[in-house]
Amino acid sequence: SIIYAIIEWFSRDRVIKTISGERAFVFIGSEAYYGKIHVPPRSGGGFEILFPPEGILNPKTLLAFLLENYKETGDKKFLEEAEALIEDLKKKGIISKEITLEQIPIDPWAPPSLVSRKITTDEIKNIHMICIFKHLLTEEERKRRWKELEKLYHPPFFNKIKRKIYNSLAYVKDKIASTATKTTYTFMTPLPMELKKGVEDLEKKAIGTIGSIYDALLENSIGRLITIQVQDVDGETKLYQGVLREYSNNYISVYDIDYRVQMVAKYSGENILKGYPKPIFKLYGKMIREPQHLAIESLNFDDENKTISFKLRNIRDELIKVEKIQLASNSVTVNRVLKPHEAIDVKMNSESPTPLIEVFYEICREADVIWPRAKVKVVGLGDYPSTLLRSILFRKIFR
Repeated sequence: SIIYAIIEWFSRDRVIKTISGERAFVFIGSEAYYGKIHVPPRSGGGFEILFPPEGILNPKTLLAFLLENYKETGDKKFLEEAEALIEDLKKKGIISKEITLEQIPIDPWAPPSLVSRKITTDEIKNIHMICIFKHLLTEEERKRRWKELEKLYHPPFFNKIKRKIYNSLAYVKDKIASTATKTTYTFMTPLPMELKKGVEDLEKKAIGTIGSIYDALLENSIGRLITIQVQDVDGETKLYQGVLREYSNNYISVYDIDYRVQMVAKYSGENILKGYPKPIFKLYGKMIREPQHLAIESLNFDDENKTISFKLRNIRDELIKVEKIQLASNSVTVNRVLKPHEAIDVKMNSESPTPLIEVFYEICREADVIWPRAKVKVVGLGDYPSTLLRSILFRKIFR
């Protein structure tokens, strides 16, 4: 029982379980899912994203399902759940306030509802990152994360002891896995092939997916500022800095990242279109709403040369990196960071005096980020450990 208790403790990925119960964005491919992270036991590196009510996909189908079950069983619990759900959806403006349950059609051809997204261990390789943006947290949540960050910088004595015990048990677990594999092999020798395969599958589920945990080069950087190289959502390789929170075989968690969010804004002439700006990825579960960051000013159309010229101005009190401006099949690469209220002059070919203009750019938002290990490389420390810094200041090294 002690052996299985140790295995059970390590059956959940130790990075993912740090955000169990938290609300986060999970970026997979060109999509991002938002919701509460649920990490069941023995899930390895897998987890589930539970969408908030406003993030339910095709909620009318869910209402129809509840109504159909009520009609078939007569169980009022289904009706009560449908009534509570439709009222919540109305309050959040997801469906019209005029709609009643009697108007919800039971349509077998309607797209199915979706209230969660399950991420299996096989899908970890497709994850770009898991992100908690600080500006979307409540004041209480921000305070809690700052306390956690403070403990990372200055871990209490008890936390240090607890981590040493954890790493010691990780070592024991690795030995158990090795011993169990050898013992199982000896035990299975006389068994039929089909039974052998069944035992091997059970062994893989119980132990094989856990793997070795301890990494000396990362362990000595817990709570330290590190520099990392990542393959980002847009496919580019970028460098970030943050505080190493935790690591595992599957993931690495870095807090206090100044993450660069890729945005797009569309304009008809000088007027920004409704629904913009927005992130370049497709969102499920929550919309990231941002104010207008860039304005097109002094637009001038040269009918003779079929060109337009305008100023693109940063209208926010923050730095913004403009990457590219697209007009029909024409594009201009900018790759310039605009200071607050700074503007650049742009000239492009155009057949219309009020063309459709797309601007691709980046904004910076503070975030706690988890990356799959396959997509991140820890380059090194971003600052000196306090003990080493004292040695440098007193010129005991680097002479």
